[in-house]
Amino acid sequence: MKTFQRIPVTGKLILGVLMTIFICGAAANAQPAFSGRFVLPQEVRWNHAVLPAGEYTVYMSSISAPAVLHSKSTNQTFYTAPPMVSESQKGGIQLNITVQGRQRTVRSLNIPDIGRVLIFEPLTKAEMEKLAKADETEVVPVTTARK
Repeated sequence: MKTFQRIPVTGKLILGVLMTIFICGAAANAQPAFSGRFVLPQEVRWNHAVLPAGEYTVYMSSISAPAVLHSKSTNQTFYTAPPMVSESQKGGIQLNITVQGRQRTVRSLNIPDIGRVLIFEPLTKAEMEKLAKADETEVVPVTTARK
């Protein structure tokens, strides 16, 4: 038969547990959640998912979390890899998409309201040089609920 040792509960122990909960909660709230809506006029690739044209919602529990994409037309849900975070770019809240032939790829989500761009698929050096010479990018506006 097992016996359990009683651990005395002290004010310091309770205070330590409450401080840990507070610190973890504050860290979770340090990076705001993001949600928005967008319409894809054509099929795009976003990480490993291929999204058909249509209306979507996007939700992220924090800016460093994977994005959850939900298609309103097909009722499918897609998940992305966690993005890299950088300083925001000029322009509005938008998806930045590159075009190579018939393939469109979501590269980033610009969120100037919080001063960040979320990079889902970084450009290679060769791609940056090629894009600098040709107009092979598209922008899809993302609408968010304003507070």
